[in-house]
Amino acid sequence: MAINLLLLMACLACLGGIASFRAKLLDARRSKTETETLNKQYRVQIEQMQALQQRLLDASHDGIVLVDEQQKVVATNTAAARFFKNQMIGETAVAAMRHHGIQNLMQQTAKNDENETLLETREGTCQVKLSKFATSQGHATLITLHDVTALNRAKRARHEMVSNISHELRHPITNIGLLTETLLDPSIRKSKRGRKMLETIQREIETLKQLVQEMQDLARIESGQMPIKLVPIPLSMPIENGTEPHRALAEAKEQHITIEVPDNVLVLADSLHIERVVRNLVHNAVKYTPEGGSIHIRATIEADEVLISISDTGFGIPEEERERIFERFYQVDKSRHDGTGLGLAIARHIVLAHGGKLWVESVENEGSTFFFTLPLSDKVNKA
Repeated sequence: MAINLLLLMACLACLGGIASFRAKLLDARRSKTETETLNKQYRVQIEQMQALQQRLLDASHDGIVLVDEQQKVVATNTAAARFFKNQMIGETAVAAMRHHGIQNLMQQTAKNDENETLLETREGTCQVKLSKFATSQGHATLITLHDVTALNRAKRARHEMVSNISHELRHPITNIGLLTETLLDPSIRKSKRGRKMLETIQREIETLKQLVQEMQDLARIESGQMPIKLVPIPLSMPIENGTEPHRALAEAKEQHITIEVPDNVLVLADSLHIERVVRNLVHNAVKYTPEGGSIHIRATIEADEVLISISDTGFGIPEEERERIFERFYQVDKSRHDGTGLGLAIARHIVLAHGGKLWVESVENEGSTFFFTLPLSDKVNKA
């Protein structure tokens, strides 16, 4: 607010200087030549003062709109135009901003010297404050617009993250609690049913451990604290290693996995991290592809990078959810509780840390293809 007051004072000083100069001009009784010279100096000084006023206004990151006693806009800055994208000078504040909230604030400010509220605009959310002050011609109103879109988005993300974590923890903890309560009965604890319950508790504990570990890994990757060693490696190595753990389940579902990766392709990557990306993508492909389906893994060289694709013949992903699947804890099938919902978020951050990108293309009831890119090593074997 201090910078806005400083800018306002500078604008008023400029206006005062112009008024003083004009008074001297009117009072002067000089020859025609002297008057013309003085007029030129007057115009130059006005232009300089107006330019200075505009530079001072544009220096503020907040939107600034100065309104006179007739509620017409007499000064504004670039930041204000970002919110409303209209030609404001000479228009009334209400017409220039085209927002009913401004009209309400203007009416309230006529009674109170200061008012503020939050307004939704085409560019996001802004905190609007109106301050009325006296001038030599009556009074004027200073409108400041502070963009809080990013702040509100961060608040929503934090709220969603807490909600998602609570949801992911609730299911295993509830299961463990119910099973433990049942096992307090000695006759059940020593039975075959009791042993199965203990195995279920063990699985739920492993789920919780995986959730905590993946949350820690994601936090480290996002903060740049996860060590990633980029060295030339054969691309086939992390592809094979990431696919192998899922072959048994694929065979049980009578699925066919094919890999089409040239042996001579070297990429600049951290093998263990890329293996984790492949493992996650192949796991999802096997999980969401029905029995008898197929998964195809392919790599092609494009300029100075390699494009890896993992295609399946599964259920596909609805269009409105294709970007959201990379968010933390987001799952397309809300009824499933066999994952943490962090795998794709971690995979995307790993690929980004390698200088690549990860995305998906999908057709419902036909299948999905996940693509990611990695930089080629300078030591590519072209044999």
